[in-house]
Amino acid sequence: MAIPPTPANERYAEKLVERVRKAVDRGTFDWAEFFPDSPQAKKAKPAHTFKQWCDLWLDTKGRLAKNTLSQYRNALDVWQGLLGADSAMESLSHAVVAAKVGKTPWKSAKLLNNYLIPLRGVFALAGRELEIGDPMEGIENSKHQAQPPDPLSQEEMEQVLNHMRQHFDIRVWAYFEMAFMTGMRPEELIELRWGDVDWGAGTIRVQRARTSGEVKPLKTYNVRDVDLMARAVAALEAMKPWTMVGSNDKTDQDLGRRIFESPVTGRPWHDERSQRDTFWRPALRACGIRWRRAYQTRHTYATNALAAGVNPAYIARQMGHKNAKMLFSVYAKWIDGADRGREKAKIEAMLDQKEKTRHLAG
Repeated sequence: MAIPPTPANERYAEKLVERVRKAVDRGTFDWAEFFPDSPQAKKAKPAHTFKQWCDLWLDTKGRLAKNTLSQYRNALDVWQGLLGADSAMESLSHAVVAAKVGKTPWKSAKLLNNYLIPLRGVFALAGRELEIGDPMEGIENSKHQAQPPDPLSQEEMEQVLNHMRQHFDIRVWAYFEMAFMTGMRPEELIELRWGDVDWGAGTIRVQRARTSGEVKPLKTYNVRDVDLMARAVAALEAMKPWTMVGSNDKTDQDLGRRIFESPVTGRPWHDERSQRDTFWRPALRACGIRWRRAYQTRHTYATNALAAGVNPAYIARQMGHKNAKMLFSVYAKWIDGADRGREKAKIEAMLDQKEKTRHLAG
């Protein structure tokens, strides 16, 4: 049917053309929405498919670390298999999504929670554009029991370090000595560079991390300066002949070099797996010490500091926590133990005094 070229109809046509252009640019153009009687509309797949929105959401996350982006992509591949890659977004209601989440046998609560992160992002993005409700509303994370810290005792720490110094290359000892003496995360340790060390101030700046060979920002996105104890400085000195080309001359080449390297490859550590499998595990076994993750070097630093009576706020800054709140929640048992009974004695004294007062009054 011909439409008369009136001013009102011309304005409507201009707006329609603009809407079509925007939909094409976004990749969400749907023949059925704009031209429902066209042959293309009758043959087209469902509008706004779930896969299209997954791909578009991933595009918005292009600045994330490659490893994180890959994890999100893998998670969305799983969701496309469960919900249907070609499903129209409008058809994925809360009931449909909640049923899939509920009846799928997830390997762990933590895995499900990680997979829900990108799924929530996809529906939030689509909801803003399509003006549809969020089917994720009311779908909560699964509760999972977090494992408490399992640090080595001071004696166990010294056993492991002594074994490494006697039986492994000095570069292995230096790496783990630094880990125990600073509480740094493994991904932070392997990315330390000579230019990060302030020899005069006795500090080292932690400002980047490395995961699966990729440099990325810190977990908290907060650069921090870590105080170096004498033993940490000794670990750095031990690495100078290996990774500081001109030991006494701080050239630009030296400052940009990573400090710690593998004695097996002669190259900087790629990640924390080779240290763990090749050196950490055998050292624990040789010393007759119960197995723990190498990450426990970080927890060992914290508990040693608490046992020494160090201010929890200082420990939190050293370890890169945003504040001491996390330290109090994670290490409550060790904080309570660090007072060596002083707080308990205060209560005992107060109760004893009340008991004496009661007797005198009677």
